[in-house]
Amino acid sequence: MRIHIIACRIFARELSYYASKCDNQIDITWLGRGLHNTPEKLRERIIYTIDDIYRQLEDNELERRPDYIVLGYGLCSKAVAGVKCKEIPVVVPRTDDCIALFMGSQERYMEEFNTVKGAYWLNSGWIEQSARLFDIDDFKRRRWLEYAEKFGEDNADYLIEVESSWEKNYSTLGYIHSDVHDPAENLEMARVQAREKEWTLREVDGDDRLLRMMVDGTWNESEFLVLKPGEVIAPDYTGLKLCAVRDE
Repeated sequence: MRIHIIACRIFARELSYYASKCDNQIDITWLGRGLHNTPEKLRERIIYTIDDIYRQLEDNELERRPDYIVLGYGLCSKAVAGVKCKEIPVVVPRTDDCIALFMGSQERYMEEFNTVKGAYWLNSGWIEQSARLFDIDDFKRRRWLEYAEKFGEDNADYLIEVESSWEKNYSTLGYIHSDVHDPAENLEMARVQAREKEWTLREVDGDDRLLRMMVDGTWNESEFLVLKPGEVIAPDYTGLKLCAVRDE
């Protein structure tokens, strides 16, 4: 099976590693982490990149047609909402964002959210690809999505408004370790930041199971949405995170 992955560059080390060990034929197009700062631009870039795969096929630049296009993104502040499937099925994990992908499941992500109130999460990929360790706008978007799932969109708006100063309301810096690439200097950078902000450093082991499933093509319905031709990604607030609707 041939899979073309379009992914945020923060997954570069993990996805490259698992792609190299996979029996499937994997192509990867990397997109910059900075696109997360503007979900509309991220959506436009994902759509452009998918369209460019078709253009390359038409121009014979790309000589082998992918069986699937896989997005290395979760809902990501609704950035994937509106992405359409033309002919090649499009696969996307049913997660809020990259943090759940690095933790191995949306369920574990929500367990951490419920266990540790006010945690800002980092890992090596984020540190290596981001010019700023703390992206306030991205953090607020992620918190809004978490609140929307638990309490509804109107209440999420209110809760974010109440949190007038995000730094004073969050007291934990979470650091996700990786089995693929986990340099001590990145953990030390997180430790220094936690100390400067007088936050608690919470270290957790990462789990690459979803990333492995992306390259292996083992997509179960509860954790991955597979779009058929003529379908569009839409947000889902029942817990599945994403659903497919027909393109009108």
